[in-house]
Amino acid sequence: MAGHSVLLAAVSVLSACQQSYFALHVGKARLKYKITAPAVSGSPEFERIFRAHFRFWPGPGVHVCPSRVLLGLFRSC
Repeated sequence: MAGHSVLLAAVSVLSACQQSYFALHVGKARLKYKITAPAVSGSPEFERIFRAHFRFWPGPGVHVCPSRVLLGLFRSC
């Protein structure tokens, strides 16, 4: 069981690193192409970088493998 926790932690950390890497590139692209923060359109180069960042967004940020306890909680809802 401890092995699963280590794998879960490793995947979560790698996912956070990947998300940070893409977010850094989006921030640099916003400065380079002079696009203000709420806007998501502008030059085609910026839109390409933003789409790459958005497409790999992991959602809640934690990867959970299904277990009997977790599935039981979902059945009770």
